[in-house]
Amino acid sequence: MQTLTGRTCLIAGGSGGDGVDIVKALVKGGMNVVMMTHQASQARDLVDEIAAGGYQGKCIAVEGKGGPAEKDPEIMAALEKEWGSIDVIIANTGADGKRDDIETLPVEELVKSMEHLAGGSFSMMQTALPFLKKSKAPRVIFMTTVEGINGGTHESFANAVAKGAVRSLIVNSAARLAKYGITVNGISKGAIPRTVGHIDPDSPKPEEILDKIPLGRIGSPKDLAEVVCFLASEESSFVTGEIINAAGGLQLG
Repeated sequence: MQTLTGRTCLIAGGSGGDGVDIVKALVKGGMNVVMMTHQASQARDLVDEIAAGGYQGKCIAVEGKGGPAEKDPEIMAALEKEWGSIDVIIANTGADGKRDDIETLPVEELVKSMEHLAGGSFSMMQTALPFLKKSKAPRVIFMTTVEGINGGTHESFANAVAKGAVRSLIVNSAARLAKYGITVNGISKGAIPRTVGHIDPDSPKPEEILDKIPLGRIGSPKDLAEVVCFLASEESSFVTGEIINAAGGLQLG
């Protein structure tokens, strides 16, 4: 059993893409979820859907005041006061990633991807640290990809390099934050298509690599959500610095 009840999770990237299923799974398990979002309309629709579903946990959406909500310590302090604690941070930061190559990619685009994916994840964790240190079961969960370590030939080069940096962020943060009882883990996504939100027509398609997936199928956002629930649970207290491949074996190739 995964114990999520009565705890509070802040998630960036929860109102669109595969984040929707993550939010639903956590709330269904009894966790209170705060979506830190700039997609107000999508977030409101999801909040309303969850409220109508009669789930055990609660869900709200918070927008930043002049900047990303996940980087605002005042917003986090208000959330801690309202919910009693901040226990889980999930940086589901991502992008479709346009096709690119080394020969033509502007260095500015590479730096932009690094700032968005690695920098954004780091900033969210850094802002949340004072609150996580007070939690009885603090968890940090970052998202990376199989291609972030296997060469990036099936996704955007800039995305793959930035996701590789996120892998380093996971293990280094886990080593330094263990003394506070804070676990830091990651999920390495395989071919898991977005089900909600904009999909860039120039981004690589999961179906293009189906023959390279040992389990023989494309993943689903629900596959990802189940792994998130485990890492967010109290039962994962002895797991830190790990990167779980939710990829159907794609990492084996």
